[in-house]
Amino acid sequence: MTAAASDGAVQHWRATLFVPDAGTLTEGPRWDERSGRLLWTDIYAGTLNSCDADGADRRSTGTGLPLGSFAPRRHGGYVLALETGLALSEDDVSAWTPVGAHRTRPSLVRANDGACDPAGRFFAGTMAHDEAPHAGALYRLDPAGPDGSLPEPVRVVERTTVSNGLDFSPDGTRMYYADSAERRLDVFCYDIGTGELSQRRPLVEFGPADGFPDGLTVDLDGFVWVAFWDGGAVRRFDPDGRLAGVVEVPVARVSSCTFGGAGLDELFITTASYQMSAEEHAAAPLAGSIFRCSPGIRGHPVHRYAG
Repeated sequence: MTAAASDGAVQHWRATLFVPDAGTLTEGPRWDERSGRLLWTDIYAGTLNSCDADGADRRSTGTGLPLGSFAPRRHGGYVLALETGLALSEDDVSAWTPVGAHRTRPSLVRANDGACDPAGRFFAGTMAHDEAPHAGALYRLDPAGPDGSLPEPVRVVERTTVSNGLDFSPDGTRMYYADSAERRLDVFCYDIGTGELSQRRPLVEFGPADGFPDGLTVDLDGFVWVAFWDGGAVRRFDPDGRLAGVVEVPVARVSSCTFGGAGLDELFITTASYQMSAEEHAAAPLAGSIFRCSPGIRGHPVHRYAG
């Protein structure tokens, strides 16, 4: 891992089991403060799942298609990044309405991670099922117009391979982004008024021993928490790229993280058992579970889509 030198001691935490067997390709956790529930997707199962603050009362609804990511809408329901394109739904995601150009059948490319900015725009990336280089892109869906009409999604980053985690600085001037295949955490200058990205640059570069940067979230202090696929950890970086903390997770395929709980001070961490052999799964039976730790740091409420 190549990062700026740390001025202080790196903090360490250990995650504990929260929801066992949450899915196979468990991703995109979001805390819904209105319902007091944690939500997540199981991508290839096409399900949106949730549980209460104790990890109980589990619920699941299916879209009928692989579901890469989602975000709650400000007035209820969800925006969905499906294999065939973007869509809107009410709370029951089994009935959804396509947004913009929508493929009528699956292709070699599917949706992957996504999130909203503080102004209510939804960003979602795509990738090839076989992770073919440069087959994906990152798209932006702006809010609805005054008459309720929705714009076409706009392609904002070209030639991605595994478009993955993204989130925004507390002041809305930066977007942090990971294309996992690049083994790098990037930062863009961000115009919160227009949704325009500029001046993309590497913030931290990683080596094979680190794993692949996957989903991420930003805390209220502006530090970036990055989940590492095949890295068994979530790492916290300051805005200059200095390593500030490490959360140890007892499985290798750590896929994403988000802050939640009543005080937004619990870090929920998704993991996956996707593409693990029977022997690998037997050695790591908790793969595909959700974990939790309490680092004494707060995150932001979920950014909701303004459509």
